[in-house]
Amino acid sequence: MSSASVVIPVFNGAGVVGRCVASVAAQRLRPAEVIVVDDGSTDGSAAVARDALRASGIPFTVVEHGRNRGVAAARNTGLAACTGEWVWFVDSDDTADPRLLVALLAAAQSARADVAACRTRRVDEAGAVLGVEEGPWPDPWVPGPVAARWLLSNRMRAYVCTKLFRRELLPERWFPDRLAHEDFRPVLGVLLAAGRVALVDEPLYDYTLRSGSLSASFGENVFGLLEVADEVGADLRAAGLAEPWADDYLTYRYLNALLPLANTALRAGPSPLGDHAVRLARGRTAWGDVVRLGLRGQWRLATAAGVLKAAPRAYSAVLARR
Repeated sequence: MSSASVVIPVFNGAGVVGRCVASVAAQRLRPAEVIVVDDGSTDGSAAVARDALRASGIPFTVVEHGRNRGVAAARNTGLAACTGEWVWFVDSDDTADPRLLVALLAAAQSARADVAACRTRRVDEAGAVLGVEEGPWPDPWVPGPVAARWLLSNRMRAYVCTKLFRRELLPERWFPDRLAHEDFRPVLGVLLAAGRVALVDEPLYDYTLRSGSLSASFGENVFGLLEVADEVGADLRAAGLAEPWADDYLTYRYLNALLPLANTALRAGPSPLGDHAVRLARGRTAWGDVVRLGLRGQWRLATAAGVLKAAPRAYSAVLARR
């Protein structure tokens, strides 16, 4: 079978990176190489990763950033060092089913695809399963633009860790330099360029939901949701898809930007920054959009947007009960 490189970025993950490396080493298809990028850790993560990699017997490289530059930069560094035909990105606090790599590569080769994806299982820090995301995907593959369209409605999520990418399809500096929400645009662009995307309708990747992570906590980073949404709109316009995919983009803006921004801010409790976030989300919410969402049959999304626009206190009370 073709060779696959594995990239693992880590920052202060000494307590989890060994388990992650063990999960990669347990894959039924042995990776050609593992590249760990230590992004300025201060807890000895690089040493832990080296010990685990030596025990695995898999060829490896550990690259150390002199300072913390963020997961996007770490992934770019790892990507630049890859020599395999395929690339799999793995987060240092996650694990995967031993069948993931062989299943994705077999699906990609069978479909003659540029990307292969599996579904995602969310787990807590103790490993308890919280739920399964995405799908169902009854077909063995879809054209790349179809998968790209699925991203906008969350039928497929933009997690790079649940996907295997043909290396030649990825630019050298694929990930944009941002603190969070760095996956969506790069994955969207690759899927738009891909001929076929192979689908494995099983949750083979365990995504660990950690309290305090950038993606789960409220702070300045959350405003990046709006920035990404604007950039995605520009990307669709540049690709000539703004008009034919207008309804899909509308769904994306509310599902993945406006409502998550308001939700995260309100759950964090009152604060000047949170109040500003809610005002921004409300200001970008339009009654015409609420009507369009309703006409598309997206009643829950339309109702949430309408309540946020009309009565943010009521919206906050609903969130408190969830």
